Amino acid sequence: MANSKRTPIDGFYTAYFSGMAGNSIGMFVFKEGVVVGADAGGGRYDGEYALTDDGKYIEAKIHFTLTMGSQSITGLSADVEPLGVDVPLRLPVEFNRTDVHRIETPLGPINAKFDKIRSA
Repeated sequence: MANSKRTPIDGFYTAYFSGMAGNSIGMFVFKEGVVVGADAGGGRYDGEYALTDDGKYIEAKIHFTLTMGSQSITGLSADVEPLGVDVPLRLPVEFNRTDVHRIETPLGPINAKFDKIRSA
């Protein structure tokens, strides 16, 4: 999925998440097909993304790691060892910070808002 070509979504983002068991905030960098991030609960995000053929969306595959002793905003816990899952993500290239994006994860659904802080 990774490529060396810049995309309109490349940049630094703050993300606001809500799930069945709570809310969180995270920081992400999208740059040249690679996405990395972390959230306030200690979660880590590592993945790749690419533009769709029509150039209107990005499709990403992100590996989310919940650190040991943490609880996800979906209610699942990583009690005795870290918990890792792959999360598909599809975002429009053009959106505003008030848009809510539903993300279906293996741990349960999450609603997210992304606010672009600056271009990469």
